[in-house]
Amino acid sequence: MDAEILSVGTELLLGEISDTNAQYISSRLRDIGVNVYRRLTVGDNPKRLTSAFQESIERADIVLSTGGLGPTDDDVTAQCLATALGRGLVFSEEAWGSIESSLRRRNRVPSPSDRKQAYIIDGGFFIPNAVGTAPGQGVVIDSKLAILLPGPPFEMKPMFEDHVITLIRQKYHDLEPIKYLNLNIVGLPEAKVAEAVSDLMKSDNPSVAPYTGIGQVRLRIAARGRDENEQTAMIANMEKEVRKRLGRYIYGTNDETLEEVIGRMLSRRGLTLAVAESVTGGLVSYRVTEVPGSSKYFKMGMIAYDPGVKASNLGIPFEFINENQAVNEEVAKGMAQSIRLLAGADLGLSTTGFAGPDGGTESEPVGTVYIGLDHKQGNLVERILYPSTRSRTRSYAAQQALRVLYRFLVGLAE
Repeated sequence: MDAEILSVGTELLLGEISDTNAQYISSRLRDIGVNVYRRLTVGDNPKRLTSAFQESIERADIVLSTGGLGPTDDDVTAQCLATALGRGLVFSEEAWGSIESSLRRRNRVPSPSDRKQAYIIDGGFFIPNAVGTAPGQGVVIDSKLAILLPGPPFEMKPMFEDHVITLIRQKYHDLEPIKYLNLNIVGLPEAKVAEAVSDLMKSDNPSVAPYTGIGQVRLRIAARGRDENEQTAMIANMEKEVRKRLGRYIYGTNDETLEEVIGRMLSRRGLTLAVAESVTGGLVSYRVTEVPGSSKYFKMGMIAYDPGVKASNLGIPFEFINENQAVNEEVAKGMAQSIRLLAGADLGLSTTGFAGPDGGTESEPVGTVYIGLDHKQGNLVERILYPSTRSRTRSYAAQQALRVLYRFLVGLAE
């Protein structure tokens, strides 16, 4: 079963907003066993949008569009689909009743322009919108299905979940839903992960595929079928084999974050943490404290950006601060130790480096970051080099700092 997604709106083409709707719909169609082969973005141009609908309906079994269902003149989606099908629009009392009810809840009096949203394609059906005013609609064309949904994601998503998935399942009974598990990996680049599971990646069902992120890799195991228990068993067997090969480089599954896993480990062991940051500007502390309950193990964070603050508040000797503009092993080591002692914590974590675009030295170019970890039995320092944009370098450095902490906690040698 094949689908195409049309995202309607000139603002999307101009890059003024991101198309999160298409991403969401693609992922949910995948889950229920529908293949998405094309995603198109079309502006509010009736001629081009009508042509896009004609082409998509010819190619795909299911066509879903978002956007262009409002009351203004540039909301032309319904009319364009009707034209593509050679049909007209008819007024729906059911849709109008829903619109009036929604407007009353907002203390608004319906206007003549609001009635435009109550016109649906002749022979089509109304899809209620419990959140906004613009209803959706759909139409069956022989063996095919076309669905129009509003653009705002907070309206579109509940309509898709509450109505569209049911409509698709009722019309198409031979779908093979996909069940999947993501294994989150840190400490190995994508190439190393792929090398470790290269033979497993040849499997068709379940399939195994790596995806890279900033400082981590996601390995997706997916099984297609109609028997959920069989899918679960296939995924479990593959997961067991992957874990044999990658071990504790796998820190979590699906939506688990590195900071959540670290938080559980700290809580379980009764350990506390303090963080001193320079190059990351508070990103490490932010991620750690985003986890509910982090106050049990997070003592304090300090952004020691200025060299003088590194000296006066953390006691770093000026001889180390003056070396490569405070980007060196001794500064990272001293920051981690000082913040640990200052906070009375079990562990101290630090970052110092050059995020760019300016700065850096011949021996320590832009993208150089030192990460320090101090504990009661000793300390360690790791140097990384990640020349990129300022934002990406900082994000990568924060991820690597958490990786250093995670790997220390699980006892993996660098």
